[in-house]
Amino acid sequence: MAIVKYRQKAVQKTHMENRAMRADYSFLGPLKPPPDAITPLRIGIIPTPDFTLMSLGCFVDCLRLSADERDFSRKIYCSWELLSHDNNPVVSSCGFPVLPTKLFVDPTEYDYIVVHGGILQSRLVFPDELYTFIKAAVKARVPVIGLCTGAFILAELGLMKGRRCAVQFAMEAAMKRVHPEVITVTNVPIVKDGEFITCPGGLASINLAMHLVAEHCGKSRADKTLHYVLSDRGVDEMLAMREEPESDLRFLDARVANAVGLMRERLIETSTIAVIAQQVGTTERELIRLFKKHLRTTPASYWRHLRLKAAHWMVLNNSRSITQIAYECGFTDSSHMIYWFKRKYDVTPAKLRSLHIQIGTL
Repeated sequence: MAIVKYRQKAVQKTHMENRAMRADYSFLGPLKPPPDAITPLRIGIIPTPDFTLMSLGCFVDCLRLSADERDFSRKIYCSWELLSHDNNPVVSSCGFPVLPTKLFVDPTEYDYIVVHGGILQSRLVFPDELYTFIKAAVKARVPVIGLCTGAFILAELGLMKGRRCAVQFAMEAAMKRVHPEVITVTNVPIVKDGEFITCPGGLASINLAMHLVAEHCGKSRADKTLHYVLSDRGVDEMLAMREEPESDLRFLDARVANAVGLMRERLIETSTIAVIAQQVGTTERELIRLFKKHLRTTPASYWRHLRLKAAHWMVLNNSRSITQIAYECGFTDSSHMIYWFKRKYDVTPAKLRSLHIQIGTL
């Protein structure tokens, strides 16, 4: 008995010592509480046995970064679940198992169902429930995405007949041999045909995630995530998604590019240019000079431009109140946002929303 108590005390001592070694990083946490908002992008992911872990990681981590400010990981603007027919782990192609977070439910709980494939020649059994759930999603008119070789699963169900389908170049021959009725596309990262979207996987999974985020949460949030993932180095085909010339920051001073990245990451936060300057390794005065030189505007004006751009998208694409939008876009209050919104767009947010409702575009 004495030996047991001694061991328990030794374990408790070790635990306390380990906790004492852990530094306090609480200062890196959110500065403001999350907005009370309905999540605009909800995704259910079905991994098949021997799925590719890289594609899943790229796709989900981009959703995670888009779902909140910085990398706080709160599911505010995006949510995702790993779905399966039971609670057993699904083994990836590299041998790492992952646990489902939810069992198959009503597919209409999601905006998209992602069928995530992997090794085609896998000898692992594909459960019947997987095919049944995909059929239910199609019947309920929930858009279905074939990620990596997930497109082959859709083809097996007869859903891709006569449709264009994005496949990895090494898989094109297999698709044509087994499913000759499918129109293969190998030179683009995303193909949308009707209610089906396909993506060859790998790094193209980032394109897929950013496409969905831009469509449902706004381009500003997608830009924020791209900068976080790629920094100022960039991958050409991903950066090509950006439409504004000023968004291509690869050839600017690194301090300007990084400052813009921080601004994109912190739309909801109230911070200062001095803090941004410090974090990119310069002074506020020097950062102002650099912005005027490279972007022909001041850091404060550029940051406000990003906030207004995000607010403009939200006014037209969701039903949040103007007060709520002002909060989520980092304005001190709705009056402040309305003032700058009208100066930039020559109309108030409420009037713009009203006009679009009247002409049936909202």
